[in-house]
This record gives sequence, structure tokens and C-alpha cells, in this order.
Amino acid sequence: MAKNKKSKNIPLPILILICAALVFAMYSSLSTLVLAIWGDTVMGTVDSYESRLDDTNAEPNRSRTVSKGYWFIANGKEYRGYVIYSSDEAWPSLDEGETRSERIRYLDLFPYVNKPAMLSEFDEMGEFAIIYHILAPIGHLLLLLLVIRTARAGKKKKKEARKPDTPQIIQIRSDINMFCHNCGNKLPEGAAFCGGCGAKIQASAPKVCTACGMELPDGVEFCIGCGKAVSRTGPEAEIPTQGTPSPPIQGGTGLVGFSDRCHSPEILAAAEKNKKFSIGCMWILVFVPLMGFPVAGLLMDDFPFGEALVIGVGIALIMLVVNLLALQRTKKPMWEGVVVNKYSKEKSEHRGGEDDNWRTYTEYTTVINTDAGKKKTIVEKDSGRHMYDYLSVGDRVRFHPKFGTYEKYDKSKDRIIYCNLCSMMNPIQNDRCKRCNNLLFK
Repeated sequence: MAKNKKSKNIPLPILILICAALVFAMYSSLSTLVLAIWGDTVMGTVDSYESRLDDTNAEPNRSRTVSKGYWFIANGKEYRGYVIYSSDEAWPSLDEGETRSERIRYLDLFPYVNKPAMLSEFDEMGEFAIIYHILAPIGHLLLLLLVIRTARAGKKKKKEARKPDTPQIIQIRSDINMFCHNCGNKLPEGAAFCGGCGAKIQASAPKVCTACGMELPDGVEFCIGCGKAVSRTGPEAEIPTQGTPSPPIQGGTGLVGFSDRCHSPEILAAAEKNKKFSIGCMWILVFVPLMGFPVAGLLMDDFPFGEALVIGVGIALIMLVVNLLALQRTKKPMWEGVVVNKYSKEKSEHRGGEDDNWRTYTEYTTVINTDAGKKKTIVEKDSGRHMYDYLSVGDRVRFHPKFGTYEKYDKSKDRIIYCNLCSMMNPIQNDRCKRCNNLLFK
């Protein structure tokens, strides 16, 4: 008896608990940083305290588990808090009704976010704890995204497993055809003549769709794989004659017309690879200031840690927004238009430092009117005037958002062609880019 396969999906209750734990861990570290930077301090009252010894040989601040309950008054209202943390702290336990005073740090706008000052002040926490609270939210966020992605992938596989596969449908339909077309008598496999009426059985090879290669059962009007209409006269009728006009760019040949290679699986795979590389660069640009500035604040005496942390978080957020907007632009649809104008202009910019430190450069602008009636411009500087030299007024162009590059409609008079993936200039006779070896849009 076959054993049932164990499900690899994460049970929903466990998934909820994991996500809740990760979210709480992110909140704990982020609230600590917020309290350290923007929190106010007030004297509070500790009314419950326990310190349990766990390991006498543990690392510093790890030998005991301390639990503490407290209350404080802020803006004329009483607020309560409770914390559990690891420490070497061993205060005497509190008897019933006994209290102890302690400084509490709270957020003025939302006092429910509060902690004892010893757990939320940079001077009290120590360098290791500060670095931990900076990096912990990032790690917990990545783990949370990984858990969610794993759960969604398992759910998707489960849905796909419920769907019948295409080969199964074909097999079922082919069984129906094992009958004589003349008398309806059931035929054994491989029969050449019907045993009931003697009619000859067609033993020709099964028809195959010319568009996708899917095997076609007899009598179908449309391909079950791609939906293309199937000729009733046989496979030969599906092959176009030489006199049938065809698009100028089908199969990547020709130099007049927009290429269909932008839909090639090879090109789409390269685009996906570029997207993943861009996402990796985005996270690097986000993490470097987020970690670099706080570390610099810890190591440099004349650079306050709070100021360094604020600057690092601010720059990281700006880089995140800029990169997310850039990735969002890659999802927009392609557009086409006509080059209507080209012009250049001399400009100057201050390069910083002394007042006379100015630089003069030439800005080249190519103006395109899209079919939707919008105006698009390509702005280039100095020697980087590639599109300005490549495109002429009156040229029809297509913009590919996935690559951020332009394609010219009529390439028949050109001696060069640009690679739409890496922007490398190639001789027009090349079929692949000499730098990245991807297909050129011909």
C-alpha cells in the first residue's frame, strides 16, 4: 500500500504564530530606537519585580531573566508597562505593596510606547545592543517575507496539483477515438482493419499544431494547447504559401519594422535577470547608509549617534523610494512615437567648493511625441549623446520599459544597431550583441 505524501505546507495556526513573533520582534527593536531618539524621560514606579538565575556561566547580561512591571504618569494620565529581558541584574524582590522608583522613557505623542530607560537609552544599552536593534528589524523583515513567500508558493503548488494535466486530457480523448468510423465497433490497439465491417483504419501519424507543437486529437476545430484554428484539410493546409504576405520582422529577420524579439523567452529571461540585479543593488544602496552612518556615529566622537542614525535612516528611505519608483517604471506598457525635434544647449553647473569652480557642458535633447499624444524627452550630456546621434527627426521609435531603451522602426539605412539590453553599439550585420551575447532587436 502506497504511503501518503506528507504535506510540506505550513499549517495556518503555525504560520500566524511565526508572523506574529517576527512582527513583534520588529516592533520591539524599532520602538527601542524611536524611544532612544525621540522619547521623553519621566520617573516611574516599579511595583513588581522578579530576577531568575538561569546560568552562572553565561555571557555578560545573559545570566538572569528579569521581569518587571511598572507605571508612570504622562500628560496627567497613568500608563502601565511590563518588560522581560536578559540581564545580570539581581535586585531584591519586592514584597506585597512595596515599590521602587525607576526612570521610564516614553513617546510623548503615544505614551503607550514606553520602556525603562536602561533598555532604551543609547548610553545605557551599549554598542552591541545598539547595532543589534538597528540590524534586527531588517533581518526579521526578510524572514517575514521569506515565510510569506514560502506559504504562497506552497498554496500555489497545491492548487496546480488539483488541476488535470493537459496530457491526461489528450489521453482520455484519444481513447474515445479507438472505434471504427464506419460501424462504431471497438477496435484493438494497432488494428489496421475493422473486425466488424472490414473498413480500413487510418494509421497516419497524429496531427500536430504548427503554432505550439501540441498533439491534436481528430476532429478538433482549435488547438487545445494555444487555441489556434486548425484546418480541416490536414496539416499541409496550415503551412502558409510563399505568396502569403507576412510581417516584416517575424522570426527576427528584416530591418524595417519593430522586432518581435522583445517577447522571446531568451530576452524575457535576460530582462528578469537584470531586474533581480537591480533589486540587489537597491538593497545594497539602502543597507549601506542604514548601517554605515550609525556605525560611524559609534566610532566618531564628533558625530553624535542620534544624528548619524537619523541621517542614515533618511538616506536609506530616499534610496528605497527612488529605486522602487525605478522598478515600478519597468512594469509600464511599451509605447511608440515619432521624433519631432532635436536641439542642444550650453549649460553650466557649480561643482562645489570655491565660488569659481564651475563646469560648462552641452545638453542634448531629443523630443518624441507618443501615439497617445504625450511628449517624451531624451536628455544626454556631452559625449554621452548616443540617442541624439542615432535618432533623426521623423524616425518612428518604440520604448521598452523593461530595458529602458529605444528601438528604431526603420533600421535599413543604419550601419549600427544598439543592444536593447546593455546599450552596446553593434554593427548592423550582427545578430547578437558582442558584449552580452543577447539577441539584437532586428
